[in-house]
Amino acid sequence: MNNKQTLSAFSIIEAIVGMAITAIIMGIVFVVFSIVTERMLDYKNQNQLVNDLNRLTYSLNKDIFDNEKMTAIDNEVVFKGYSGEVVKYTFQEDYTLRNNETFIDTFKVKLKQLAIDSIKSNSQKNVFLKLKLNVEVNENEMDLNFYKRVYANELLQTIKE
Repeated sequence: MNNKQTLSAFSIIEAIVGMAITAIIMGIVFVVFSIVTERMLDYKNQNQLVNDLNRLTYSLNKDIFDNEKMTAIDNEVVFKGYSGEVVKYTFQEDYTLRNNETFIDTFKVKLKQLAIDSIKSNSQKNVFLKLKLNVEVNENEMDLNFYKRVYANELLQTIKE
């Protein structure tokens, strides 16, 4: 039995134990990976809602200050520009659409209530149109208030009409 032509190798039991340890490690890595992936998707969805709210408030502020007239009809706010362009915000049940002449933008922000009102400043010298939106984001309700200054020539036009 003293043969010098033998090669050292693993026995079958050693190979099976190695494969079992590898399978256990791979199972643990898979479970950890699936948990981390699920948490990342939750984080992404939460961030998407906050991002949509930020984009909506930025777009509304820009449209308020860049356009001449602001009117609200049912669940729709219409901005008419100085050169005739029209921007429409349509509030659907679960989302909001911003319709411009060149593209349509979608925000996943749910509108609860919409109101436009005229208010005066504390000094009673300036008049503003107040756009109040009550929205639901991440199952939380919040009020968004936007103000557009009304100038004297616009006030005189409404008196003539």
